[in-house]
Amino acid sequence: MDGTARTNNLIHMTDRKTLYRFPWSKTDNPGGWVEVTDICDMQCTGCYRSQLEGHRDPEDVYQDIMDTVRLTNCDCMTIAGGEPLCYPHLPDVIRFIRCLKIKPLVLTNGQLLTREMARGLKKAGLAKIHFHIDSSQKREGWEGKSEAELNELRQYYADMLWELKGIQCGFHVTVYRSNQEYIPSLVAWCLQNLQKVQHISFIAYRAIIPDNRYRFVAEGKFVDPVEFSGDKPGFNEISITSEEMAAAAQAAFPDLRASAYLNGSSKHEINKFLNIATIGSKNNWFGVLGPKTIELAQVFYHLFNGRYFAFLNSPAIGPKVFLASVFDREIAQAFKRFLRAGRYNPLRLFDNIYVQSIHFQQPTEVDEGVINWCDDCPNMMAYHGKLINPCRLDEYRKFGGSLQVIRAGSDFSTKPV
Repeated sequence: MDGTARTNNLIHMTDRKTLYRFPWSKTDNPGGWVEVTDICDMQCTGCYRSQLEGHRDPEDVYQDIMDTVRLTNCDCMTIAGGEPLCYPHLPDVIRFIRCLKIKPLVLTNGQLLTREMARGLKKAGLAKIHFHIDSSQKREGWEGKSEAELNELRQYYADMLWELKGIQCGFHVTVYRSNQEYIPSLVAWCLQNLQKVQHISFIAYRAIIPDNRYRFVAEGKFVDPVEFSGDKPGFNEISITSEEMAAAAQAAFPDLRASAYLNGSSKHEINKFLNIATIGSKNNWFGVLGPKTIELAQVFYHLFNGRYFAFLNSPAIGPKVFLASVFDREIAQAFKRFLRAGRYNPLRLFDNIYVQSIHFQQPTEVDEGVINWCDDCPNMMAYHGKLINPCRLDEYRKFGGSLQVIRAGSDFSTKPV
């Protein structure tokens, strides 16, 4: 593919006229979030969580879950930390969430996960695990490994859950300038494991860097950004965008197309989320779902279930998805590849069809004195009965409220910029 064609493809990929804007709002939201501990067995670059409380009382956790479900109408509840696998009451929390008819998801680095533990979590009702694995982490035995080399570790966890059956599998990767070049190899690995891996998130690294033009305040007090984040990166390191990451993937796989997005809360022109929904079998990748199919899926799920979905109950959607070819050009192309695979080997026509989400995220950032959130973040959480963004939790725990930005020399009566 020449440069002009690649540029046109990227424009098509990020042009909002060709994308579906997820319909979520803070109070009609697919995803809830609860943190059960701030203890962790790993120190990751860019981590925004401090150890202040340790393991939380289960009754407080249950109250936060009920508040989040009440306030957000969520379909899924992410259990995070800290490292939730070290939380002694984790199976009880999973069972509690299931009793509310919500899908429990655990976000973990995976170091403590054994097959025996996974079986126990499955029995408790766990729906999905997202593993945070990237080359910035200091994992014993994996020091100095590249993202491509870490695919061996990702494969280990994907195989474990596939053999167990019943728990879906996803991965998170923090993207830095140092590992951005590996996005294509990670996408290739995911497409090769389409039946085993249901999701991967590429999350751009973000941190606060000093800027003499602005000051940070919370609850009427000045806050030193270093107190919030010990990292001191340059602007180039924290300026990776969702479009950049998506372009890296599409350069290697020109047929990848984003279907949906979320914009920024302050800078509305920025695509904070870009989401690709791929479809294929254990033997072949056929293509992607178009925006109209994603829209119909969300609308019909909401119509029959009263809420939007964070992920499907089963990633095995079957060949019925090709019925959408009549109005979805992307699925029509995928259907042609499916039939072509069947022509070469008729047994391929009986393969199950799976859906997989490839997600590019540009997290909350301070951009020219403006705090730009992910608009209608799909991971809202309850804190003392109030809805907040999980990425800002430590601001509430440390400073009593969310950070605001004012121009240097302004007093607190000045409206934050």
